[in-house]
Amino acid sequence: MGLPPKQKIMLQQISWLTYAASILSLVTLYYLYVALTFYRVELQSVIYKLMGKQPIIKASGGGDLQLPDYAIMGKAQPEEVEFVSQEELSFGPPDHPDEVLTHQTVKPEPAAGPDSRLIADLAEMVSEVKTLIRVINESGESKENFGMLFRLIVQKYPSLKGTAYEQQLNDFLIADGAPQFPFPLTAGDLKNYWLNEN
Repeated sequence: MGLPPKQKIMLQQISWLTYAASILSLVTLYYLYVALTFYRVELQSVIYKLMGKQPIIKASGGGDLQLPDYAIMGKAQPEEVEFVSQEELSFGPPDHPDEVLTHQTVKPEPAAGPDSRLIADLAEMVSEVKTLIRVINESGESKENFGMLFRLIVQKYPSLKGTAYEQQLNDFLIADGAPQFPFPLTAGDLKNYWLNEN
């Protein structure tokens, strides 16, 4: 059983070198087409970098805005630095408490008051409450599980208890969370959660 005579002649006329060269040229043409079609901008920027020229400014979508391919802002420059002598530096209490500094180069900033700490706690708690709303809404948890999880959040931020921020959080939960929950939630429920942290 052999090959038919026409096929035998065809296979004998094509050498392995000719076959390899044709396959290699077809693959090269394919990848060249893909590179020019899908990676034209990247190839242009590489060619411009190799030639040492500035890249051409491209227009975005045919609009009026033109975006350059190079950095617009340039390098960051350090701000002016003021040097202080070693004697002016103070890292602890003075050696002689009776001494009074005649001049002070750095004015002390007012310390962050308790209100700023409450605001930071409020922001963190609102973030956690938003996550709780999303979890309860997606999972369809019961009211008991919501109460348990909300009490854990309240325990984490005891400084907000009894402040005006407590009412703001309750209003936020009633307005944004209660309509999404699979159970009814009232202001009285929330007040009980704040009172009974355990």
